[in-house]
Order: sequence, then C-alpha cells, then structure tokens
Amino acid sequence: MSRILKRPMFRKGGEVMEGVMTGITPRKMYDEGSLNTADQGVVDNVRRKMNLIDVISGSGSSALGDPLTQFLLSTGQNLISGESAGGTKLQELAGATKAPLAQAIKSQQLKDLSKRKLATSLIAKSKMGGAEQAWKDYGQYSGMSKENFFREFGQKELFKKKTNPEDRRFQKERDISQDLGKYKDFLRNPEYNPLQKTRIVNVITELNKNPKLEAEVDISNPFISKDDYQKGTDMTTPDGEIRRVAIPDDKEDFEPNLKYFLVDMNAFFYYDAASNKLIEAK
Repeated sequence: MSRILKRPMFRKGGEVMEGVMTGITPRKMYDEGSLNTADQGVVDNVRRKMNLIDVISGSGSSALGDPLTQFLLSTGQNLISGESAGGTKLQELAGATKAPLAQAIKSQQLKDLSKRKLATSLIAKSKMGGAEQAWKDYGQYSGMSKENFFREFGQKELFKKKTNPEDRRFQKERDISQDLGKYKDFLRNPEYNPLQKTRIVNVITELNKNPKLEAEVDISNPFISKDDYQKGTDMTTPDGEIRRVAIPDDKEDFEPNLKYFLVDMNAFFYYDAASNKLIEAK
C-alpha cells in the first residue's frame, strides 16, 4: 500500500483529471457559493419566497417553536421536579436532559425536513433559469447561437403570457388559421386559400360573440365549400329584397331551417328543405 501511495498521481495534489479520471469534472462546491448566475437566481428566489411564507404564517415569531428553547425549558422542568434525583449531580443532569435532548433532535429533524420539502417544491415551480435550462436541454443542439436562442426563447415566453386582450384575440385567430391550413383535398392541396381562411376565422369570431347566431347554425357542418353546391337563380322576397340562392349537391348534408356559411359567397344561407335550396339569410 505504501508503494501505491508514492505514485505520481498521489503526489500531485489538487484535482487529478487524467487516466481513469479523464473527462470527469470536479464537483461543484455549492456550499462555498460557486453557483452560476441562473442557479443563484433560483436560490435567491426560493429564499425570498420561504421568508415570505414565514412572515405570513408567523413561523419563527414564537420562541417556543425553537427546538433549543424547548430543550432548555424541558430540562429545567425535569431538574426542578427531581426527575432523576437520587444519583450524583452528573447523573441527575444527564437524566434530566436525556428525554428533552431526544425530543429537541427529533423536532429539529422534522423542521429541517419540512423546510427541505418546501424548498424542493419552490425550486420545481420556479421559472427563473428557464432559458438556461432550455438551452441545456435542447437549445445547444438547435444550431443557433446562445444569444439568438435566448432572444427567441424570451419572445416566446412573453407571447405565451398574452396579458393583452388584443394579443389573446390575435393568437386565437392565428391558431384557428393554422388549424385550417391542415385541411387538404384528395390531391393533398390546401382546402382553403388565405382569403377563405380569413373569412372562416372572422365567422368563428362572430359566432363566439353571438350565441343567438350560433344557435341557428348547424355546428356539425357550418362551412360549405363551392364544390358542394351549384349557384342558383337569385330570388326576390315579398319585400323586394334580392336573395342569392344555391342548390346543394347532396341534401342529406343539410338540416331544415339551419344556417350554413358559404365560404366563397361570404354569407350565411339557411336551408329550405321543401325546395332543396340554400337561401341567403339577412
């Protein structure tokens, strides 16, 4: 053993990161404060929240909750009552402190465990360092520089908050438009062009604002493409109004007196089952 300990690797001192230790990095001494900026931010954030919890709950405001205080009070009470009287003074003191000391140790352990659980929960919920974590998890493999990745990540996080009603509306309309872009015809071409998507998005927004109109629409088949009907002859109402007319290719797709939005005609039509016609609604 003495020969082994005289080898160069044992005489070098400090960190030995060669041979079997190649590629192994030194431990981070977190207790000595060697935290990066993001981790230190998490620590500060968790400490602030724990202190706030203590203030609100009143934890620590009473000395009776301190394990050392409990130990001293219990020991004094045992000494006064003669808990271990009959032996030497040292035996009397040891006897008086035995149970209080065990209780104090147990109380401190429970207190430490409780704080550890709270800190773990707060760290898990903390959003600080999110960009750093995202960079470590997948950003470094994205081909982007760290600076550009952080910029993109920050913009994404800001937009996700959507605190402004106008931003929320815009995001919702954009999501609907993107969903519509997923619809394809049998040739795998987009089902809707940009103008059609805009019209549909506007109608959905209108229906969300107007429950009465929504109740009049066949929500199982609200949007009708020009491939599903033939343009008919316009009709004139008794009031002299001209209404456009469309003839459905398959009447089974429509319910009597319910409304449908004909995308290319940019208007709602109601279905008249008696004449098998879609008549423009006013």
